[in-house]
Amino acid sequence: MSNAANTMTAALVSAQEKKASGKAKAAQKAPAARRFEEAARRAPVITIEAAEALIPVPDQISKIVSHFGLDDFDADGLAETTRQAFTAMARSLSPVLVVTTWNGEENDKGLEMHLQRMVGAAVSSAYGAAQFYDNKRAQARELSSQFNEYREEDRQGVDGLENKAANARRFAAEQGMKAAALVASARGALAAYEDMIGTPWKPYVAGNARALNQQAAAAEMDALGF
Repeated sequence: MSNAANTMTAALVSAQEKKASGKAKAAQKAPAARRFEEAARRAPVITIEAAEALIPVPDQISKIVSHFGLDDFDADGLAETTRQAFTAMARSLSPVLVVTTWNGEENDKGLEMHLQRMVGAAVSSAYGAAQFYDNKRAQARELSSQFNEYREEDRQGVDGLENKAANARRFAAEQGMKAAALVASARGALAAYEDMIGTPWKPYVAGNARALNQQAAAAEMDALGF
């Protein structure tokens, strides 16, 4: 066999090996991608109702303010302030995000998508704070139960446990107030979204990702006059 033939054969073998290696790597990545998609589907849908279910109710907030000496806040006033701020922001962005299509009709899909993400961030922040409060409340309850159980034991150890339990209760109370304030603020963002868009905000659901992408693509093609 000539040198040229040998070179061509070697190149062909090398190309086939690289192709096989690429397929093997892709096959290795596939399970990880599937696991990610499955985890996304199992993830809870983040809603304002889910956040509200974890934070202190108004009667508890009054008791927290009274017993821990924390500053109270006006939930309705905070929601209204946030609503006004979101509305002002949306209006300032409208000239850029509300584009004109080829037939002269306005298309506010860009503004809607932006506000969807902004409100989603506000709701996610409130939900995260509510979860954190719920966890800290559970920890404080556990520490307080341990103190009550062992209060007749060695005083030095009990004193340390008492202080730790008291600190945990106060920290949980502070986080409860923060979470409640963020939920009130998120409520204002939700109201602003409905005012501007005309329909209630809906949380992102992993299962409808393809539908959302198709809607976005259709809106973009319409905006560009395709």
